[in-house]
Amino acid sequence: MTHNVRLSLIASTVVAGVFAFWGGWTRRWISDDGLIVLRTVRNILVGNGPVFNVGERVEANTSTLWQYAISAAAWLTGARLEAVAMWLALAFTVAACAVATWATGRFWADTVLPFGVIIYLALPPARDFATSGLEWGLSIFWFAVWWALLVRWARPVGGVQSTQVGYFLAFWCGLSWLVRPELALYGGVTGIVLLAASPGKWWRILLVAIPLPAAYQIFRMGYYGLLTPHTAVAKSASDSAWGQGFVYLWDFVGPYALWLVIAAVLAIGIVLMRGAHGRERTIVLLTLGCGVVHVLYVLRVGGDFMHGRMLLLPLFALLLPVMVVPLTRRIGAVVLVVALWAGAIVAKSHPYDPDSLAPDGTWIVDERGFWAWATKHEPGDAPKYAEDFLAWELMSNWPQALEESHRLNAAQMEIGQTDEEPATFFWYPRPRTQAQTDLNNLPLSLYLLNLGMTSMNSGLDTRVLDTVGLATPLAARMPRDPEGRIGHDKWLPFTWQIADTAVDVDALPEGVDKQGVLQARAALRTPEIQELLATSREPMSPRRFAKNIAFALSGGRSLQLDDDPATYLDEGTLSRIKAGEDVGLHGPQIAWPTPR
Repeated sequence: MTHNVRLSLIASTVVAGVFAFWGGWTRRWISDDGLIVLRTVRNILVGNGPVFNVGERVEANTSTLWQYAISAAAWLTGARLEAVAMWLALAFTVAACAVATWATGRFWADTVLPFGVIIYLALPPARDFATSGLEWGLSIFWFAVWWALLVRWARPVGGVQSTQVGYFLAFWCGLSWLVRPELALYGGVTGIVLLAASPGKWWRILLVAIPLPAAYQIFRMGYYGLLTPHTAVAKSASDSAWGQGFVYLWDFVGPYALWLVIAAVLAIGIVLMRGAHGRERTIVLLTLGCGVVHVLYVLRVGGDFMHGRMLLLPLFALLLPVMVVPLTRRIGAVVLVVALWAGAIVAKSHPYDPDSLAPDGTWIVDERGFWAWATKHEPGDAPKYAEDFLAWELMSNWPQALEESHRLNAAQMEIGQTDEEPATFFWYPRPRTQAQTDLNNLPLSLYLLNLGMTSMNSGLDTRVLDTVGLATPLAARMPRDPEGRIGHDKWLPFTWQIADTAVDVDALPEGVDKQGVLQARAALRTPEIQELLATSREPMSPRRFAKNIAFALSGGRSLQLDDDPATYLDEGTLSRIKAGEDVGLHGPQIAWPTPR
């Protein structure tokens, strides 16, 4: 590598790192979904295990490694969890952009200019999710190191043989499943390429790649009773919603004329790859092929409700071979045009559009912009700590109501609305039944769609649940609403919400379907639903661990509940309920004592 080549690579890497830090720092924030991760971290740090609620083994986070990375950093620093999550995500983002830029520069081995990294960081959602409390920084860091190892494997330098690099690469591919499940596509395909390239080393490659993810998968099945994180069940990740997926795609590429930039990327890529051969061509085709399949997967599941979020990862992967590009007159002109485009996009940003959440809208929202608006922050500012979310209208009187509910040993804390214009909400306690029932083992329970702000503004002695199933097994198994918001298209009816608590049904106010509550409570004791609840609630033991594995590998994979509880009850039980009997207070155990 000549002096000028090295200087251009160093300069490009510095530009990438500085731009990434500036972009993430100026738009730093914590999302409600990011707060969800921190609830599990709190439980890990105090010894309750990787759970969302004490006594209920639910894997509420998609990224296994992210929750443990935050836990480790918080344990080492003692810093506030929101700050740990934001700074750690930003550090991973900066490192990802720097590593990817350096690796691509080594791939081209020529004087280079920043290109793909500028495109990525110019996009507002890329800078938004540089922090947010979610695992996007960690995910693109995985991509960057994966690409760097691929480059070293294709072009061994410094006396390091490709076989040695291949072992590191195999291990890194094994981690893909634990970063985000869909990244297993990249790790799995790469593993196949490694096996094909070194058939005599197949057992060593597998020995390096498989043990860690396999061990965690066994733990996941035995501990949680699932093959995947609980979020995949809640979001019905195996279902198809192509129409909404293309709406989501256009919502991402349209506002920024990104399709024109992609066309420029393709043109440059084709020109540059004409002379490539062997492993160099292989790793580029591998990266592009996996990236395209990843995009198709996002389209198939309908995208997401957050603007651009789910397309950021495949975009970063697709840009890896052109994070920097060799300097020629024609390529330099294209880079200049793209740099001007990037400046315009950064200046324009992507302002929050409240109409996007209207029933006739796209249901896609600029998440950072929404929460800045909802929490009454200045435009461009956004919440950074859990208490910032108390300014939202749905969190009115939250601290006072929570304190009162605990003082009264209430069974449930419920939200009500007093006025529509302006919208006024309040929380109030519901009394606990005095009957002798295992339901009294359930602590104070509450439900809200927005799981993060409620859970991080509550003690760990409060059972915080959601209505769409991210941390609530019953909700996750409800039928999917084809007209619902992607990612939030399931709903646990109010009758089921009340039934799975120790609420005194006789004390419920007028207007509540008491018959429906009694039916739902009785349905919880039926074999199918009782077994579902037992997978997460029954105290862990070798027997329970084995039963959970069997559940995960059999009916647990596809179990879906009927939202009508009467479906599960015979005529005799329905008659007793009609007469006013709370049949569901007794029967097969569905609630066990939890630490208070």
